Amino acid sequence: MSRLASTIGAISVALIAAERYARVNPADPGPRLAYGQMLALHGRVQAACNVGRALTIEQPNNSAGWHFLGTCLAQVGDIEASNAALRQAMSLHTDASAMAWSWQALAESKTFAAGDPDLQSMLDLLQRLPNGPAGEEARSVLKYALGKAWDNLGEIDRAFAAYSEGAAVMQRLRGYQAADTDAFVDQVIQGWTADFAARLPVVETRSNRPIFVFGLPRSGTTLIEQILVSHADVTDGAEINYFSTAAMPIQGFTPAAVSAFAASNGARGFEAIGRAYLTMLDERFGPDGRIVDKTLNHSRYLGLIRHILPDARFIWLKRSAGAVAWSCFRTRFSQGVDWSWSQEDMGRYFRGEDRLREHWTEQLGDAVLTLPYDELVGDIEPWIDRIIQHVGLPPQAGLSDFHKTRRAVTTASFAQVRKPLYTSSRDAWRRYESHLEPFFKAYQG
Repeated sequence: MSRLASTIGAISVALIAAERYARVNPADPGPRLAYGQMLALHGRVQAACNVGRALTIEQPNNSAGWHFLGTCLAQVGDIEASNAALRQAMSLHTDASAMAWSWQALAESKTFAAGDPDLQSMLDLLQRLPNGPAGEEARSVLKYALGKAWDNLGEIDRAFAAYSEGAAVMQRLRGYQAADTDAFVDQVIQGWTADFAARLPVVETRSNRPIFVFGLPRSGTTLIEQILVSHADVTDGAEINYFSTAAMPIQGFTPAAVSAFAASNGARGFEAIGRAYLTMLDERFGPDGRIVDKTLNHSRYLGLIRHILPDARFIWLKRSAGAVAWSCFRTRFSQGVDWSWSQEDMGRYFRGEDRLREHWTEQLGDAVLTLPYDELVGDIEPWIDRIIQHVGLPPQAGLSDFHKTRRAVTTASFAQVRKPLYTSSRDAWRRYESHLEPFFKAYQG
């Protein structure tokens, strides 16, 4: 555990070091962009915007600086300025592959209409992309942008073809081992029983600060995060990715690995992991207020989280499988969601998530609140009351106006959570239902 303890606080140290290195040669944009990207990665998005603004002022012909500024501005909700920065980046790009990334960022924040000249510009760029790995990934990026455009224009077959072609490229570049995920889920369900949990040493890490929100990507977790963060007692939230870092001494996270760790380290080992996780929350968000942690894949070790943080509360989003499948398939995730490149892999992954939700609900009882997305958006106020009560927050009026809360949103849902609640997207996936047959076949087993 000593090596883990030495890493706590490393985020601040790394940021200071990156900032100092960027100042060594201000004319070199590389270290400054790396520093800005590090700020954004660790939730300092406004500070990252400031880095981008300074770089574009001092080096107005640097396309990478304009692109970086545009992506940061989108995260804080300034879409008009974001689009202007991205268009400036495209006007300066000399590399066709780099231009594809700016087009994709722009496409996600706009609605295409008939005769939109941006569509033809993207089609023209597609013909200029080079061969080779860089050109291949850029082709995938641009295909997702074109899919978005065709979808806006109601060209269903063209849109699905573009998304499928973009996904196929990524599947070749980033393979996904569905069998390994299935095997891990089997081990968790078979091994983490009530008897197994009872044999683990009692942990006294008493903190209810984190509120864990689970669910598949695009299932509504960012909406719940935004509602909770609108409460006066909640400081912030994100896909934080700190618990798995704190729990690194447990290699593999299977019940067998947890049992071996318990035998070697006892309660103190688990408590050290809990303290490490809470310390990292303090470092990023400050010491005050509750924090929403909606990290992907937490469903894999929910039992471990509950054991280490016995006061933690959990909310699990459940949404129509077709709606989530279509939303995931049309989203080009930057990392961690490699199963989304294949309909068959996606179906197997969703089936595993269903099994885990049923398992953890049985094991942990009322610590887990299952939240049906369609019911939530159909009548939000009663569900807000249940959410607030479940996580132990005092009642507060006005939480249904969550879209008015200004904060950085770094997930693919950044645009949706800044709008009042709407139900128009619930059945949008049905236009593609026949195209999703491979997903449903794999999902139903």
